[in-house]
Amino acid sequence: MIKIIRPRLITFDVTGTLLMTKLEDYVEIGSQHGLPLDRRKLARSFKNSFHRLSLEHPVYGKHTGIGWENWWRQLVHSVFKDQHKYISDATLDKVANSLIRCYGTSMCWHKYPGTIELLDYLRKKELILGVISNFDERLEAILEDTRIRSYFSFVLTSYDFGVEKPDTLIFDEALRLTKKRHSIDISPQQAIHIGDSVSNDYIGAKDAKWNAILIQHDNDGNQKEIPAEDVFRNLRDLRVHLSTLLDGNM
Repeated sequence: MIKIIRPRLITFDVTGTLLMTKLEDYVEIGSQHGLPLDRRKLARSFKNSFHRLSLEHPVYGKHTGIGWENWWRQLVHSVFKDQHKYISDATLDKVANSLIRCYGTSMCWHKYPGTIELLDYLRKKELILGVISNFDERLEAILEDTRIRSYFSFVLTSYDFGVEKPDTLIFDEALRLTKKRHSIDISPQQAIHIGDSVSNDYIGAKDAKWNAILIQHDNDGNQKEIPAEDVFRNLRDLRVHLSTLLDGNM
């Protein structure tokens, strides 16, 4: 059996890992402005618009000059115009502003079951915890509002750093921030990144020579390319696994 190095740093993705959100908020806020949405069409429109904007304006428009707010405003316009072709831009701006505000607070973000228990456990083990997330400038406020910011030594977003996962530079930056804040050198082999994206989180971390864990909240999708022992369906199972890693004989 391969001897595993005891981790000293554990970083988390946020969306789909620690916090969940739902497109139902688009339906609810749209209806408040007299713009009902077909839920089935909404999911497809959101996915397509997100993909297109990510290609045209990577890192939420950080380097193309539009900035994250206009990035999301364009996405909202695109999603709603798929179902309301002739609606005015002024009305869509009001919808976008409402959604941007909502998604900056705990009104539109909720903790997955087991989040607090996992973070409490890891903090008691005196591990350094951090966040590495492809996110815009609202993340600090969201983590504060959902009452989990205090667990993390640092919050590293793609928008602030200018580079997105899976680029290994953002994982290298996490090690640099750890050294800056704690005056200790941590090797990639002593770090674990936990996230829900195969490419961004798991493969990104592995390419940076980190350990990696994939969280697939009750998702039945079979990730054949990922070793089964690295995939977990919920945070409670993950906590049990980490306790064997941290409490067991290593």
